Amino acid sequence: MPSDIVCTTARVESGLYIGVATRDDGHRYEAEPVESQDEALTLARAWAEWHTGAPEGKVESIYYILAVPETWAGPPPGAHLYSGLRVKIGLAKDVRRRLENLRTGTPEKLIVHALEPGSRQVERQRHGQFSQDRRQGEWFVCSPALTRHMWDAWRRHRLLHPEDAAQIAELVLERIPILRGVRETMGGPPDLVNPALDDDWRGKKVFMDLVYANPLVPRKKVKRYTDFEILPP
Repeated sequence: MPSDIVCTTARVESGLYIGVATRDDGHRYEAEPVESQDEALTLARAWAEWHTGAPEGKVESIYYILAVPETWAGPPPGAHLYSGLRVKIGLAKDVRRRLENLRTGTPEKLIVHALEPGSRQVERQRHGQFSQDRRQGEWFVCSPALTRHMWDAWRRHRLLHPEDAAQIAELVLERIPILRGVRETMGGPPDLVNPALDDDWRGKKVFMDLVYANPLVPRKKVKRYTDFEILPP
């Protein structure tokens, strides 16, 4: 049993038992209610083993990889944060390696947004759960329901590589507010976002992102978030 996670059980009002796993930083995971106290403890211990083994690539995880194109104009007014984006729902042990493999074949910025304990069965369940949002292969459009699920999965399990946590914080706290401000200033979405230099710009509203999408500009060092609280989108 991981030394930094304490597993216990608690009885809820329904008379059922829940397994509880508490990290040394205070984060508390609660398993689904079951009839047996022993089963509840087993569920808590299983989560603790996953939480410890996932970063080392020893156990399977369901991953949610968010794809952010540099041509994305941001969410329209009244839409949720990730409107217009896509997410890949898949299964892997070494999620970092899977991420790097995907990055070699796409120009979009890819960020692991959430992880949860996984298996082929859970993967099929998630694909079925969001089947109406499916576009191609394991890629899904970020609907409000899927976006909420990703945030809920992150809050429930609190397991992300520091690089991904920092990139999500940067996207939500910095880049999206800037893109919303651009829309407001222009009186609507830009006609072109980060176009090629030989594109026809005449008579069009153009936004060049010289901070987040310009590889020639040195990026500031981003705070390495390990845990952050953001209001639900």
